Amino acid sequence: MKAKVALLGCGNPAQKWHLPTLSELAKRGDIEFVALCDMVEDIAAASGTKYGVPYYTNLDEMLDRHKDILVVDIVTGDPTHHVLACQLAERGKHVMVEKPMALTLACCDLIIDTCRRNGVRFEVAENYFRMPKQRMIVKLIREGILGDILRVYFSEPKRQVPFEPRVTPSGLMRPISGFGRTSGMCMDMGAHRLSQLRLYAQSDPRQVSAIVKKYHSDPNRVHEDWAHAVIEFENGATGIYETSRLGELQKYCQITGTRGSILDLDYFGPNLPLRLLTGESWEEIPVRTERRTIDGVDVLQRIVVETKPEIIFENRFRDHAIDDWSVGHADEIMSIAKAALNDEPAEYCLEGRKDVEMAMAIYESSLLGNGAVPVQLPLESITDYERMVHDDYQTKFDRQITHY
Repeated sequence: MKAKVALLGCGNPAQKWHLPTLSELAKRGDIEFVALCDMVEDIAAASGTKYGVPYYTNLDEMLDRHKDILVVDIVTGDPTHHVLACQLAERGKHVMVEKPMALTLACCDLIIDTCRRNGVRFEVAENYFRMPKQRMIVKLIREGILGDILRVYFSEPKRQVPFEPRVTPSGLMRPISGFGRTSGMCMDMGAHRLSQLRLYAQSDPRQVSAIVKKYHSDPNRVHEDWAHAVIEFENGATGIYETSRLGELQKYCQITGTRGSILDLDYFGPNLPLRLLTGESWEEIPVRTERRTIDGVDVLQRIVVETKPEIIFENRFRDHAIDDWSVGHADEIMSIAKAALNDEPAEYCLEGRKDVEMAMAIYESSLLGNGAVPVQLPLESITDYERMVHDDYQTKFDRQITHY
């Protein structure tokens, strides 16, 4: 039996990743891609025509016409995730929402509770940890190749803009969000990186100290453009996360353990720079990839780390025309498809809430004292930051954030 999957939202992420991946999975017989919906008719029509599926501009019409839809892949802006997921769950549909899971923990919990009440499964489209190189890194850590993890570090730039040296920086200010497609850097790319840091540390966080700043003078930019966080994990590992949209281009990822380390200055690239401690010296460990071309696409077959014995990652989509990046999207789609068919939890699901919780702690620590006041995890009550988001949401949309 194959899951019948529909897509909701045909914007840029859908055009670049979700639509081509859904189409390829359907072509290979993994799922049935049955319909798509976007509120802009030209976009819906062009997407439906290109991928050969019925298209709609009204969600209820799509669901009424295709009552056998099992799963809906929600690829819309952050402020709509909890609203659409709950509406679909009420219609008995299993759902996957793009990252971040939702705007605040209350919104995450609304998705969780609504899905549970209606007997459906949910997944969060966190694709970064599912990419082949990241799967191999986590496998190395879990198998103890790097020893006990001591420190994990991620510095990431995104869409750099010139630094304005004379501007007066500010912290988090009202409005907190313009409620556009994304909800701030620590929620946008941060959802990816906080997920990876947690997986690298192989532990849940217990404390976050952070500072968040806005340096750009453009008043239309309501979100932060720089943030720095120190995360203390329950197992004693320390995580450092820095993100920036201005100034120098700095890409840096390091995982340090008692027996080895990975220092990756091109974490989207194919190389996996692994060093292991042998006696008193460090040894560079060769890592090779095996690839072949399928329908014009360069497809990874497997990654081999030349330890003794070798450690191997096999790409489960090695017979599909899916590149390394979109393996993550294929994996997340098949996760919710399998969960829906087998009535079992999806692979990531509740982990998506942890990513949002870490981001809330970053914002809250900055609000309370610019990094001088650590925030303990798990959060036991609503934060001041979340209250501000909820208030701004009600002002913008004239309804409470938890009413859908």
